[in-house]
Amino acid sequence: MRTLFVEAYIKEDFTPLLKEILSKVSEKKIGLVTTVQHIRHVKFIKDYLTENGKEVFVGKPAKNLVPKQGIYSFHDGQVLGCDSTAALDVEQDVDAFLFFGTGEFHPLNLAYLTDKDIYLANPLTKQVELLPEKRKRRYFAKQAIRKNNAKHAKCYGFLVSTKPGQYYLNMAKRMLKEARELGKDGVILTHDTIVNNDLLNFSEVDCYVNTACPRIVEDEYPKTIVNGSELREIFDELKN
Repeated sequence: MRTLFVEAYIKEDFTPLLKEILSKVSEKKIGLVTTVQHIRHVKFIKDYLTENGKEVFVGKPAKNLVPKQGIYSFHDGQVLGCDSTAALDVEQDVDAFLFFGTGEFHPLNLAYLTDKDIYLANPLTKQVELLPEKRKRRYFAKQAIRKNNAKHAKCYGFLVSTKPGQYYLNMAKRMLKEARELGKDGVILTHDTIVNNDLLNFSEVDCYVNTACPRIVEDEYPKTIVNGSELREIFDELKN
């Protein structure tokens, strides 16, 4: 079935919020990232901050750099749960990142991928804050626990989503091959939506590996579940 994605944008004057950004963000070189709802405001935000003394960097998306399968960021400065290329593109040029949007999911992902302070500018609450260290520590602590469990697992269940844009069967096959080369085992499980009770049906699996949206691991499951990128780090460590 053909799927049509329609981008939806928010129309609003964010000048008061930009003034708040200037009062809260002390760093001069800023990497600007956002979600698709605000992508049409990127130029305005960049120009405003630049006119007021900031150096603003907007990274390029991964649309021309990635495999054919999957959905990736399309616009300059856009981030998705599964693609932060626009941020990584300017990481070496900036002192901090400014996420223009709502929620902590994308900022926490940036904190994991980069060693930079992350500012959150919320266009709904009109508030600007630095991503709290306590929140980052909690996020990293949970990640460390699940990675440690995954490291000692004997059998992995590689979860492959059939949803458009999240179908990474080849990734699962490669990681299963690597697991066996490391003396472990695994199975590939396809699904549309992960249901907790379904994961209880595979008693031989010690740890599940998510190849779909990375946000999935933030939910509670009966067994450890890690992202494919996290298992990649574990495998690299075990090989060394």
